[in-house]
Amino acid sequence: GEGAELARTWPAVTIQVTKKAGENAVVVAQRVEQRLAQLRNTVIPAGIEASVTRDYGRTADDKAKLLISKLLFATLSVVALVLFTLGRREAVIVGVAVLLTLAATLFASWAWGFTLNRVSLFALIFSIGILVDDAIVVVENIHRHRVLEPDTPLATLIPRAVDEVGGPTILATFTVIAALLPMAFVTGLMGPYMSPIPINASMGMVISLAVAFVITPWLALKLTPQRVDAINTESRLDRWLASTFTHLLTP
Repeated sequence: GEGAELARTWPAVTIQVTKKAGENAVVVAQRVEQRLAQLRNTVIPAGIEASVTRDYGRTADDKAKLLISKLLFATLSVVALVLFTLGRREAVIVGVAVLLTLAATLFASWAWGFTLNRVSLFALIFSIGILVDDAIVVVENIHRHRVLEPDTPLATLIPRAVDEVGGPTILATFTVIAALLPMAFVTGLMGPYMSPIPINASMGMVISLAVAFVITPWLALKLTPQRVDAINTESRLDRWLASTFTHLLTP
């Protein structure tokens, strides 16, 4: 029994390759596998078996792709909601604002020194609802003013509509930032894992505020129809929402 047990025991050597900070784990893992293939039948004799026991690059790549798909799904869901409630022009405006905000946030994250990983992607998904909020508030108020004042020129109407929601939007944005930022000061082992979430989300919110006050009104000026008869004054959905909220909130 003991001899058979010894016969099934094989000596093994485990080599762990760790990437440097800032390097892509997927690329490092692929290069290690290529190098392993080159070493077979030379440095590694034919009778020696070499196998990969754990590929962090592959698991990281799979999870990153899953998070990116969720990020796209969340963005498309928001655009679809605006399309359903306000219209296709407003959906285009919000979609462009969201894409610009995400692109600028990713650039700011890279400039800050963060890499694209599961934590930074989670921070974007976590804050996607807050990032689009500023643009939606501005677009919705411009739409409302356009319906209420169809004869007013857009160049006159848009600054007034944006100014009306400007103060509350700024206060709401910085209130959320004030609630998130303390997480950036977590120390110990959890510090490096926690800091990308509040920092990325806070940078994204400041950028979304700038996009909502600069890009969104400009797009509304360019895309909103000038003619009065091209405006939907009130849809069936508007009437249903008004009736539902009146019955729910009045008591």
